[in-house]
Amino acid sequence: MSNYNYGLEPGIRQSGSSRLRFALIFLAVSALTAALLWWFWPDQNKDGKEKSDTSAAPSQEQEVKTAPVEKSPQTIREPEISPVTPAVEDTAKKGEKSPSAGKAVAEKEETKNVDPTDPVLPPKGVVTESDKKGVDLPDVPVDNLVGGAQKKALAQAAELLAAKDYAGAEKFAEQALENTVEYSDFYRKTWRILSDARIGMAFNGKSNPFVNGKSNPYVIRYRIRSGDSLSGVAGRFFTTVELLRKRNNISGSRIFVGKQLYVVPGDWKIVVSKKFRLLKLYRVTNEGEKLFALWEVGIGRMDKTPVAEFAIAARVRHPDWFLPDGRVFKYGDAENQLGEYFLKLAPASAPGRPLLGYGIHGAKDENTVGRSLSNGCIRMRNADVENLYYLVPVGCRVNIVEK
Repeated sequence: MSNYNYGLEPGIRQSGSSRLRFALIFLAVSALTAALLWWFWPDQNKDGKEKSDTSAAPSQEQEVKTAPVEKSPQTIREPEISPVTPAVEDTAKKGEKSPSAGKAVAEKEETKNVDPTDPVLPPKGVVTESDKKGVDLPDVPVDNLVGGAQKKALAQAAELLAAKDYAGAEKFAEQALENTVEYSDFYRKTWRILSDARIGMAFNGKSNPFVNGKSNPYVIRYRIRSGDSLSGVAGRFFTTVELLRKRNNISGSRIFVGKQLYVVPGDWKIVVSKKFRLLKLYRVTNEGEKLFALWEVGIGRMDKTPVAEFAIAARVRHPDWFLPDGRVFKYGDAENQLGEYFLKLAPASAPGRPLLGYGIHGAKDENTVGRSLSNGCIRMRNADVENLYYLVPVGCRVNIVEK
């Protein structure tokens, strides 16, 4: 056992130095305890000051209430309503209208009146000031050199077209075009008859490639082989399944080996002129490109129709209309402006990625054709876009040019 005295054994007196040592330790521990209590004990004055500073600063709800609501002219959506403060809740209970609530209602009503669709056109026959200045009208050169022989040939072409003599109508329309000024009014009228005549030859419902004893240059015969399908034949000849059905009176998809199909082969190319508001359809063969048909079109207002190269990415019958603001008008809706057919366009560099809501389509009001009133799309008369729908397949090149 150790002989060291811890000062706790009875009978042994402690020295004075030991008492002094215990006293100093006690004082040191007491001072440290007092210091800690003073440091961590809450200060009433300090808390009161912080509370007063907090009450002087504006609350987050007040900032939201007084901040102005920003409105974007390019997007159409319901306005965001800020949280209701206690003061607004009190007035609402009393049946009073707060200024901020009235402002939100006014903004909502104003949003409902915004319509991104095309403006209302003037009545038929009414010439507006914009029309007089030629703002919305295409560039139509004047042709004062049209002779009597050309006018007579055009009249004969029109008569033959009405009699469904498509080859004869094509012949006289081509004669009427000789020495005419390109894109003039007479040029456009002649091409309308010529285009309809060639469409008639291509779509001849008699399933006969001969017209008036002459070989039809726009139709070939193809005998069905084992393993063929309508989609396969259409892809081989750069045409459409819909035209194969139409041309051969086929209602479904079944075809029989050894039977004969009448095919309108491509390839095809489309060029749209913004200046003259015309769509040119070229037939591309081993001999080169030949202008097959020409139709008037409408383009986007405020130069919204871009000059670029595209490709047809999809062909849609009875399309729904998707607006940039997210609204959708189903086919048959009174607000749907697309007509019966819609050819979706995609950039030529990415033909499999169509642009949302952009393409070639018909028109609910055909008076818009020839003017710059769309949101950027190419508008055609409904009969013309129907013909284009049957002729051109997915992948057809579309080049939109300024002139």
